[in-house]
Amino acid sequence: MTAPALLIGDLFIPGAVMRDGLEPLATAGYSVEACDWPVTDYDELQRLNRQIEQAGPASVALPGWLREKIRAAHLVVVHFCPLAGDLIRECPQLELIGTCRTGLSNIDTTAGVPVINCRGRLANAVAEFTVGLIIAEARNIARGHAALKQHRWQRDYANTGRIPELGGRTVGLVGFGAIGQAVARLLAAFGMRVLAYDPHVDRALAESLGVALVALDDLLRRSDFVSLHAAATPETTGLINGARLALLSPHAYLINTSRAALVDEPALIDALQHRRLAGAALDVFEVEPLPADHPFLQLDNVTLTPHMAGGSDDAFRRSPALLYDLIRQHWQESRR
Repeated sequence: MTAPALLIGDLFIPGAVMRDGLEPLATAGYSVEACDWPVTDYDELQRLNRQIEQAGPASVALPGWLREKIRAAHLVVVHFCPLAGDLIRECPQLELIGTCRTGLSNIDTTAGVPVINCRGRLANAVAEFTVGLIIAEARNIARGHAALKQHRWQRDYANTGRIPELGGRTVGLVGFGAIGQAVARLLAAFGMRVLAYDPHVDRALAESLGVALVALDDLLRRSDFVSLHAAATPETTGLINGARLALLSPHAYLINTSRAALVDEPALIDALQHRRLAGAALDVFEVEPLPADHPFLQLDNVTLTPHMAGGSDDAFRRSPALLYDLIRQHWQESRR
């Protein structure tokens, strides 16, 4: 008799896409059912996701019919759909939870059921977007576009006289996991020197990619561009504060496609307002969506995007198949 597996999709990864990527579950002894978390509006989905990240998975209730399906499953796979601890504990037959996300904010990992996350799934998407932001900010691409849309032929910018090329410059990566490593590979092709700070990464791995591991303060002093790729933890919250921003050259740029919590926003705003940095490019913010009166919107030396670095269709479509490989690896390791 096959064990039931429930795949819960959403607007970004529908259940039907999950079923295709996780098709091998059927040959692994599961009867697979796919459905969707019934959130039909992208703005509402993003709002609920922010609520879950701030208040936990129990802060968003699931409909009764979906809770019943989860209670009957031996394996549950989700994307954004929350799985609260009380619901997981009502499922004594639940053996494994999988998520097509890298993060685990929508799943109570303390409820006693192993959770497999899709680590590294957004690495290429975020890395490519990071490189795009670096070039857009340093070369004023977005500002030039915006000026032309307003019928202005603008050639003078906040960094005029200091507009760099990437070749021969130094980039410092704060965090050197899958995304940081992908960024390093891309920027090395531009002829950049790459430094990294990450106390959890093996030095041999960094050296194999031509990257020098250094202390954080040393990285900040030496870098023309600093790009953040660390997880938000109690240890990394406020990591880039006023004192550390002061270590950067006035010609340096700060890029954040990771988590807003890594940066002291008021300190960054002050540094940009007083031209202690050449510029910044930001995809994440303390408050999202960004309020209409936010100081960032008044600055002429910052490029802003609405938390979209990981949002490639390819990354979403690949996630279920990548997750299956990780689930299979978990099974193999658990049998040893």
